[in-house]
Amino acid sequence: MAVPATALTVLVSDPDPAQQQRLVECLRPRYRLITAKNLAETVEMIALYHPQIVLLELDQPDGDGIKLIQQIRSERSARSMIIACVTKRSGIKDKVAGFQAGADDYIVKPVNVQTFLWRVVLLSRLRQLSS
Repeated sequence: MAVPATALTVLVSDPDPAQQQRLVECLRPRYRLITAKNLAETVEMIALYHPQIVLLELDQPDGDGIKLIQQIRSERSARSMIIACVTKRSGIKDKVAGFQAGADDYIVKPVNVQTFLWRVVLLSRLRQLSS
């Protein structure tokens, strides 16, 4: 099945290849997907492809994803981007930090792929409403 031409672009940033692939497979029928394996690559992919949705593991080999969220939110051109933390960090302080940094959602791994897909669909609908 081909992805619709109007499909949103989603960036999946996760250093774990198996986790990244799991999320990509789940979303592939509905979205155009790009991937990154660290924060530096994530920044590069955002600059190159301007994804509408970023799914970000906070624990990255080259730093903390919270700082990247803050950086994205400080840039006027990227403020409408949907950012969801998809992370193994499950503590309340971590969740609060994610939302305070500017995340639109916070999903703790392991994800249920069916629920996950529909959470991303919901986020994309919310983006369309706010555009």
